[in-house]
Amino acid sequence: MNATLERDATIRSPYTPGSADAAIGHLERVLSAEGANSLFGQTYWRTRVQQVSATRGLLREQRARLERLMRLLSDADGVQAFER
Repeated sequence: MNATLERDATIRSPYTPGSADAAIGHLERVLSAEGANSLFGQTYWRTRVQQVSATRGLLREQRARLERLMRLLSDADGVQAFER
């Protein structure tokens, strides 16, 4: 598993594997439309991705989608650091 998606004992998920798809879809839509530079900022979105990732019993496809989102956030973080 990707180290960025390892479970954090302090992060709890309110989702089930069945409801996680809707949450992942929402994150995909928001982050593709606004990118990581939205009103809430990268820390907020990273925490949201980690929260969904903490859901027990996620399918491989769901984990892959969450890993892509985390990479998107990491890539945006690198671009922001470069622009400073």
